[in-house]
Order: sequence, then structure tokens, then C-alpha cells
Amino acid sequence: MIDTIAEKYRIYHVVTESRENTLKEWSVTARGILRIYLNFFYWLFHRPFKIIQIVEQFMRCLIEGFVTIIIGSVVMGMFIAWLGGYFGSLYGSINLIGPTATFGIIHEFTILLVGMLYACRVGTAFTVEIGSMAMSGQLDAQRMMAVEPIQLIVIPRVVGSVLSILLLLGISNGISLISTTLFLNLWFQVAPSTILDNAFTFLKSGTVTQSFVRIALIGFFISLNACAAGFYFNGGAIELGKATTKSIVINFIYVLIIMLITQILLTLTGFFTDAL
Repeated sequence: MIDTIAEKYRIYHVVTESRENTLKEWSVTARGILRIYLNFFYWLFHRPFKIIQIVEQFMRCLIEGFVTIIIGSVVMGMFIAWLGGYFGSLYGSINLIGPTATFGIIHEFTILLVGMLYACRVGTAFTVEIGSMAMSGQLDAQRMMAVEPIQLIVIPRVVGSVLSILLLLGISNGISLISTTLFLNLWFQVAPSTILDNAFTFLKSGTVTQSFVRIALIGFFISLNACAAGFYFNGGAIELGKATTKSIVINFIYVLIIMLITQILLTLTGFFTDAL
């Protein structure tokens, strides 16, 4: 009887301690993200930084995210082709696949796809890389040499990310449309001309503009959150792994929130009125 009570108390103590540690870790992460927002804008306008660093990070992000975005875009095109072909054949609306798929891809699908995959591929790389620097004392060494790590490490990565994710979105749009067209023809014998002749019927200039504005916001917050998760973490390899996991979770939530808020703003304020 005494052993049973002691075991229950031990389990309760372990669960309570684990919950408290989890809340403490997330609190530290949240404070780190807030701090890096403030420091980013301070150092962005405080003194000039080297443009070559931005170019290097732009090329790095573009190369690292390229293959992942291509594969994801092909798979998404297959998904849209199957749904569009099946239900289009079922309800006799096969001629509407082209404009509907094109509008959906550019207005929503590729923004969400690129944002999620970019967070997984590039965002986690930032967290691990900067976290390794913090763990090995490189950030402290830079401060001792009167070099601000935010300016040297964070700002080029964030600016390079915003520029590269814009290009990756354009690539994803093209690959998704091509993939949808090819698989509609392969699976449902829908001629490419049927899709391409009226593909841009619903597409307006505002649709394209709002998609690039939204992905730029997503790229900014993804990269800054990922840098914060690595910049302000404490501990060893285990804690760095937890920080990387938090980076992915936080960025996924950010992508969904940005998609929701920007869509509400587009609807209520009339920005890019021809985007809807």
C-alpha cells in the first residue's frame, strides 16, 4: 500500500515537473523571439551592413529550398489534378478545371506550400546553425571583438530569405501549373489546350501581387523566428534539438496565422480589390 502511494506520488511529481519545464522553455523561447524583433530593427537602421552577406544568404536559401519546393510543387499539382479531374468528370465541369486550378494555386495553395516547406528546410537550418554558434561560444567571441551578431548573422539571413522566398514562390507557381496540366492529361485525358486556353480567366494582377506580399511576410517571420530559436537558446545538443522542434512548430503556426490575417484584411479592407 505504501509502495503504491509512493509510486503515484513519484509519477505525479515527474509529470508536474515536466509540465513546469515545458512552460518555462516556451516562455524563454517567446521572450527570445520578442527580443530579436526589437534588436533586428534597431541594428537594421543603426549602422550599415555588407550587401555581399545578403547575396550569399540569398543564394544559399535559394539553393537549399529549391529541390524541396520543386518536389512539393509537383506533388501538389498531382493532388489538384486528381481532385479536379475526378470531380470535374463527375459533375460535368471539366472545362472549369483550368481557371479554377490556376486561381487556387496562385491565390492560396503555393503560398501555403512554400511557407511550410521553407520553414522545414531553411528555417531549421538557421536554428541549428546559429544554435551551434551559441553553444560553441562564437556569438560571445564576436561580441568581445565589438561585432554585433545580430547584424553579422541574423540580418543577412532574414533579408536573403525574403528575397529568395519570392523567387521560390514564382517557381512553385509555374511547376504546380505544369504538373497539374500533365497529370490531368495522363489520368483523365484532358487536353492541355483545354486547361491553358482559359487558365487565366479568373486571374487578375491583384491576385499575383497579394500572393507575393503574403509570401514576403511569411519569409520574414519564418527566418526571424528560426534565428531567434537558435540565438537565445541555452544548453547542449539535447536543448538545441528541442529548440529546432520549437522553431518548426512556431513557424507552422505563424504561416497559418499570416494566411488567415492577410486573407481577412484582403476581404475587409479592399486591398488588391481585383485579387478575389
